[in-house]
Amino acid sequence: MLEKLVEGDLPPVILVDFAMFSTADTMTGLMGVPESRWETYRIDAVQDLEIHGSLTIARLADLYAKEIEGLGSRPAAVLGYCSAATLALALAKRLASGGDGHAPDVVLVEPTWLTVTMIGQELDALRATLGATGDRPVELTLDTVLATLTGDLTTKLAADGMPEAEIETCVTMLTQRYEAWFGFLFATVDAAVPAPEAPVSLVVSGASDRGPAPGWTAAQCSSLRVDVPPGEFLRSPVVRQKIFDLIDRA
Repeated sequence: MLEKLVEGDLPPVILVDFAMFSTADTMTGLMGVPESRWETYRIDAVQDLEIHGSLTIARLADLYAKEIEGLGSRPAAVLGYCSAATLALALAKRLASGGDGHAPDVVLVEPTWLTVTMIGQELDALRATLGATGDRPVELTLDTVLATLTGDLTTKLAADGMPEAEIETCVTMLTQRYEAWFGFLFATVDAAVPAPEAPVSLVVSGASDRGPAPGWTAAQCSSLRVDVPPGEFLRSPVVRQKIFDLIDRA
């Protein structure tokens, strides 16, 4: 579940990251570079849910923390991207509760604080890529989302002329990914956003509307705006260096 990306002579940095349907850019691509001085690891909760099935955010944080504690060196920082912000906070809180109580620094990049409405928007965007028509379900649950996407995907593949036997195989494979992705989103909505153990750093693009979790005070976080367009954010060496500077300053 814990993937090593970069060797380094400084304490570990943990990336809570995943590949999304809507973009090929990831925190792994941004931060998992050889010039990093930090030993860098990646966590992909969506991939793990695809393998291991449904898990709560608290359970994921506990499993990841146990692996990280086995590294023998406490992490310098936990970085969370977008919808992984809640899991990153839960992981940092779990790490602080064990051993010497050290709380790793938390850096959240373009954090999203999920709601069911936002899951509906994600479903709409994914359905658009499948050329789907018709309304989405009135009640959004993991089951109704999967049923909708299974129907959309089957219709698209049939329209593209794929043989029926191949459609079944393809739908089964993609539905597993859909289930893991939307399962993670619903699990995140169900989880309470943990209060920061220490002030959290937020890194967002200059035009971004992303910000602190609802209810956070100015004492619980600080925001760093980087003048890089959102579409280039996860490819920008400037953003990478700003994040390294935050970790180095801690």
